Amino acid sequence: MEWLSRPTKRLILEMSVGVVLYNTVLSVLAWLFLPRYSAEVVPVVLGLCLGAVGAILMLVHMAVMTERVLESRNEVYANKTTVMHSMIRKLVFVAALFFFWNWFRINLLAMVIGAMGMKAGAYMQPLIHKVFGQEDRSGQNFGSAPEQEQEGTTSVPSGPETF
Repeated sequence: MEWLSRPTKRLILEMSVGVVLYNTVLSVLAWLFLPRYSAEVVPVVLGLCLGAVGAILMLVHMAVMTERVLESRNEVYANKTTVMHSMIRKLVFVAALFFFWNWFRINLLAMVIGAMGMKAGAYMQPLIHKVFGQEDRSGQNFGSAPEQEQEGTTSVPSGPETF
């Protein structure tokens, strides 16, 4: 069993590039403007970096869980698993926030803003995909809609058991 499909890996990479770009811009802005307000820059930049790492780790975890529940084709299992793992992700992130704040005096707000880079990465993904748009070996562009299938075949099962 493969953990992630090639298109999903590509999507994660493209979104991760967006997360890194977002946090890089914020870090540069912090270096430029925070000294004017007598604020410490290093805890803010470290918080942004840790937030970016957390966002990428959460992104990978969401992708793995999504593909796992899609493979199961069981709606009850999918609902329970996604809710449970969503709560676990949030709990781990909050625990990491307080761990880094207590031990390393990382700026909590900066870490949360850095984690919000996941949203920025999702918004930037289509642009990043166009800039780095590569074709896979079959000649089909990543992220593009699959070509119409041959007559008589279906890719999605029909009926009440579908997810």
